[in-house]
Amino acid sequence: MRVRLLLFVPFLLLPLLLGGCNFKDIDKRIFVISMGIDKVDDQENKLRVSLKLAIPQGNPKEGTEQFDVIVEETKTVADAVRKAKSKVDKELDFGHMKVFLIGEKMARDDIYQIINWGVRRRDIQLVTLLAIAKPTAYDVQKVKPLSERIPSNALILALSKSGTESPYIVTEYLFDYQRRLEERGIDPILPIVKAEGDHFIIDQLALMKKHRIGVELNPNETKLYNLLTTKNLKTNMSGKSDGILYELNLENSRATYKITGKPGEEPLLTYRIRIKGTLEENESQEKMTRPVLDRLEEATEKEINEQVERFLRKLQKQETDPIGFGLHYMSRRWNNASEWEDWQKIYPELKFKVDTHVRIHSAGTAH
Repeated sequence: MRVRLLLFVPFLLLPLLLGGCNFKDIDKRIFVISMGIDKVDDQENKLRVSLKLAIPQGNPKEGTEQFDVIVEETKTVADAVRKAKSKVDKELDFGHMKVFLIGEKMARDDIYQIINWGVRRRDIQLVTLLAIAKPTAYDVQKVKPLSERIPSNALILALSKSGTESPYIVTEYLFDYQRRLEERGIDPILPIVKAEGDHFIIDQLALMKKHRIGVELNPNETKLYNLLTTKNLKTNMSGKSDGILYELNLENSRATYKITGKPGEEPLLTYRIRIKGTLEENESQEKMTRPVLDRLEEATEKEINEQVERFLRKLQKQETDPIGFGLHYMSRRWNNASEWEDWQKIYPELKFKVDTHVRIHSAGTAH
């Protein structure tokens, strides 16, 4: 009899446990898929928070999915979320939120409050994708590409690179941004999403100075950043040989670096870039023999060396370190008391040398 009573007790306690955790059935919840935060010129209300809600309409393959965007203007993000609840008939659920957009105006001012709120919320995943939105986060929230079948799915696929594999897109997550904020020797980055009609354009990267935009990279510089930080980047490289334009399709790529220089010597950062690809486009009508391909390889190596060195000097001039040279330097030193101060002295004086090796193993199927 005692055994039966012990088995029955958990079923008696179950309603109390569910009530204590404030559990709601799935049909009483509405899911926030993406969230945008903009700065407004209002002395009383500083923030405009937009929540994109998924409204399922049956089979997603039929392309009938719809969404709603709720907007609240208030002083804090937490207050905006509470007020947004009064506009819906179900509980707001952030467990499936995949995209966190920050308006350009806010990103140029200070985004610490926004990141701090996102990290503290236990129902927001740390793998949420972060991006800067132009002209505003609300404008990007309203975009619905014709190819999109699930609300915000086009933005999720693009920013995560699980769909398109563009060399101009850099993926950044909430957890990594928080790490870069607190870690010495590596600076935060954010991709930029621009809304144009019914389409997104994601081809630029913003280098952050802690809590605000420091400098925006153009598309070619963004591609170079990906080349230096991504193994086997799927992209193309342009070049000229004897005034003739050609394009290479990269199949394999790898970039490594090391920092050398003893105390009293000039510090040097040496980058080694290895690329293997095929000739994808060529203006010349001459036959692509091995000597011709060798000439194209040399021209490409020279062009990449110049571009990367120019890019690294720009990072140095802007006093930003998105690749993490400082973290790399300090990880190989034993003097924890002075390694950060040493790096701050070394970085402005650092010289750069780029050694690129390009191998064109095929000229395509042309004869």
